[in-house]
Amino acid sequence: MASALGSSPLVERRTGERRHAADSRAPTASARTGNLEGLRVSWGGVWGGVLVMMATLILLSALGVAVGVTAVDPDTAEPGQLAALAVVWGAVSLLVSLFIGGMVATRIGMVYDRATGLFEGVLVWVVSVLLIVTFAGSGLTLLPEITIDLEDTRAAAWMSLGAMVLSLLAAVLGALAGRKHAAARAGRE
Repeated sequence: MASALGSSPLVERRTGERRHAADSRAPTASARTGNLEGLRVSWGGVWGGVLVMMATLILLSALGVAVGVTAVDPDTAEPGQLAALAVVWGAVSLLVSLFIGGMVATRIGMVYDRATGLFEGVLVWVVSVLLIVTFAGSGLTLLPEITIDLEDTRAAAWMSLGAMVLSLLAAVLGALAGRKHAAARAGRE
C-alpha cells in the first residue's frame, strides 16, 4: 500500500515540496554556508495554526466566562479580585492557544528542520497578534472617554511588553514541539 501511495502524483508533489532534515544531494556552496535555501515556510500551515489558535482562544475564553459566572456570587464578589482572576485566565488562555497554534502550523506544514519551525512559530505569533490588535482596535470607538494615569500607563506598557515576549515564546515553543523529527520520518520511508 505504501508503494501505491508513493507513486501518486499528489504524494510525490507534496513530499518534493517539504523540508527535510538531510539532503541526499552533494553539498553545494549554499549548503556549506548554512543552507538557507531550504527555509521555505508553509503559509497554509501558518494560516491553519492562526485559525486553530483563534478558535482555541475563543473556546478557552468562553470556558473562563462560563466558570466565572457560575462560581461567582455577584453580591459578595470583589471587583479587584475578579479582574485579577480574569487577567490570569486570559493570559493562560492566550499562551496555551499560541502554543497549540504554533504546533498545528508546523504539523500542517510538515516541517522537519528547527529553523523553519522557529520561523513558522514567529509567523503564527505575528499574524495572531495583528488579528487580535485589529479586532480589539475596531471596538475602541464604543468606549466612553478614557482618562489616562501616567503611572498606570507605564506599568501597563512594561507588562504588555513582557506578555508579548512570553506569548512569542509560547508560539515558537509550540512550533518547535510540533515539527516532525527526522528519525520518525526515516522510520516511515
